Amino acid sequence: LGAALVPKRKTKDIDKIKKIFENTGLGIKKGDEIHYPILLRKTHQTTHSTYIFSLPLGLPSEKFDSLLPAIEEGLNKECSSEFEDGVFKLRTYNEKLPASWKFNESLLNPDTWMIPIGKNHDGILYHDFDKYPHMLVGGVTRFGKTVFIKEAFYSLLMNQMDNAEFYFLDLKGGLEFGKYIGLPQVKAVASDIYESAEVLGEIVQDLNNSKQLYRQKGYTNIVDTPIKTRKFIIVDEGAELAPAMMKAKEMKKYAEFCQAALSEIARIGGGLGYRLMFCTQYPVKEAVPMQVKMNIVARLSFIASAQVASRVIRDENGAEDLPGIPGRAIYKIEKNRIVQVPYIDDKYMFDQMGARGNDINQCSQSGSGPDDHRPVGDGNRKTSSWNP
Repeated sequence: LGAALVPKRKTKDIDKIKKIFENTGLGIKKGDEIHYPILLRKTHQTTHSTYIFSLPLGLPSEKFDSLLPAIEEGLNKECSSEFEDGVFKLRTYNEKLPASWKFNESLLNPDTWMIPIGKNHDGILYHDFDKYPHMLVGGVTRFGKTVFIKEAFYSLLMNQMDNAEFYFLDLKGGLEFGKYIGLPQVKAVASDIYESAEVLGEIVQDLNNSKQLYRQKGYTNIVDTPIKTRKFIIVDEGAELAPAMMKAKEMKKYAEFCQAALSEIARIGGGLGYRLMFCTQYPVKEAVPMQVKMNIVARLSFIASAQVASRVIRDENGAEDLPGIPGRAIYKIEKNRIVQVPYIDDKYMFDQMGARGNDINQCSQSGSGPDDHRPVGDGNRKTSSWNP
């Protein structure tokens, strides 16, 4: 009875990690022995601990990555990992990421094309659209995708009032972004596939004109030119433009054009100043054109409904294992980083834009006339010179 009342010794994290390796078979079998990752060293700091392992030859680092959910559950801690300089680094954190945090003006980077992606254990991550011009965003509905689009739009608008132009393909009937059509920086808001085709037809024509100008000037990339304007094409619910999902022959024809136009923008638009943000809550291969995906390095995935959805956005599993926290996402460029995206709402945006109303409405838009600010998607679609 006395022995039963003695508290059991608490199992160390490293012992739990090693046991997880054994229980999941994370090793290489040689004869009758199984060789597991070997701990080289560990360090402990106030906020986190780092464990550095050497991996047995033949054991890919991706298998280690796939164990992160099991390690997090076993330790009851959030973790991150990376394979670098021939060793695998596992970091465990003493505090969890906040379940939510609000956007504020300190996150803006005036005169840059940088937006805050989110907060992780190492600080706030930013995405630079002049370095990585396009982004692919996916995840199930109500977990932060549209909030992120608004945060990106607001950050770019406030950072570059004189130089940012926006073209929204808001395929939820224009309900999310139609309210911004009064801003001079918002050139078009398309609310259905027909209006999307019209907007994209005009953008492709503009892109072709830009190619001619660049050839005449000897330009190769906008970042090396005196041109300051960047044109953002933001697609909210790209699956609505998938030809495979169209039953009517006419709609399929429009959808094929839209996907071809988006592919052209993704393929050559980056160097000409066009930035594509392609977002969908149905990340299946039919919804994301291959040319779009192949030409986008930056990926942001909120929780996915299945492994296949995670692979479409990120080319690997993992997004399906994210916790069900709105705003929690995986940001991927050279490596995966779990972030909590800041929350922003329409009221905050309108309040801040109202406070700077004169700055927004009086910004110079060289070479533009009254019709250049006409929003598409107001229910009175005009006949375009483009014909699918």
